[in-house]
Amino acid sequence: MDILIRLIAEWGLLVPAACVTLVTLLRRRWFTDIADGASGGLATIVLVKISGALYDEPRPFVVEHIRPLIPHIADNAFPSDHLAATGLAFAYLWPRSKPLAALVFVMALLLGSARVLAHLHWPLDVTIGFMLGVIGLFAGNAFVRAIPALHSRME
Repeated sequence: MDILIRLIAEWGLLVPAACVTLVTLLRRRWFTDIADGASGGLATIVLVKISGALYDEPRPFVVEHIRPLIPHIADNAFPSDHLAATGLAFAYLWPRSKPLAALVFVMALLLGSARVLAHLHWPLDVTIGFMLGVIGLFAGNAFVRAIPALHSRME
């Protein structure tokens, strides 16, 4: 079981990344899709960094004095970067491909569970991380659409 947890916790982020890449390549709406993804990604990074600066939480393996399933530095656990990226991918995919968005949501559940079971995060870290990714996409997109020169190219 530990091998499966490690596999998902370390490599599970590849599934959302592959889904986003596939949809972006197949749609061929380069400017719109890349602007959405990049602005959402930038906003997500900002939200993750701000929330991490406001709330410092030691990782479970530090608090519990145990070895994590995956070697990791003892930095701030909050929020989960992996789940923020997965939430961003989910929000990006939802209007473009609901089946792939659903797959990414299932992967988020597996990835979040694996990172908790690996003693890298607390449940709140992964939940808030996912939410920040979703919020980041909408915030970044609102910013891009508020710039007339960019908005006209996205229609």
